[in-house]
Amino acid sequence: MDSAVSKTNASPTPLGFTLVSALFLLWNLFGLAIFFMTIFLFTSVDVLTDAGLTVEQAEFTLATPAWVNIAFGVAVIFGVLGCVALVVKRKVAIPLLGISLLGVLVQNTYIYLLSDTIKVMGVGASPMVIVGAFSVLAFAIFGANKKWLR
Repeated sequence: MDSAVSKTNASPTPLGFTLVSALFLLWNLFGLAIFFMTIFLFTSVDVLTDAGLTVEQAEFTLATPAWVNIAFGVAVIFGVLGCVALVVKRKVAIPLLGISLLGVLVQNTYIYLLSDTIKVMGVGASPMVIVGAFSVLAFAIFGANKKWLR
């Protein structure tokens, strides 16, 4: 009986919400792929220079503190989990995406305030990642307020 009541309280989810959720999931899966490449593939100056970085950029990348890479991992893993929760219309997306945003903010604190990353590497996709993390969380909250998430 309780499940019937909760289903009647839910609003029909628009197709657009599901499509946008899927796009956010793809974005986070792309970030997860970059994270795994960073941790398991881009582990030497030679590999990084073969990928197009200068020697200075490669050495700088390899000197990234472990806590920054942990924050990166938290950001993408919780981002993927949160977006999966969005696709299957679960409210747990909100705390998962909040943790992801926290990881993004920690990582970018290093990038913008504690290192010469911008000077050595350039801005890159960092601003888009920050905007994306805030946007997907706001999107999840919007969906919950519309009763599209259970």
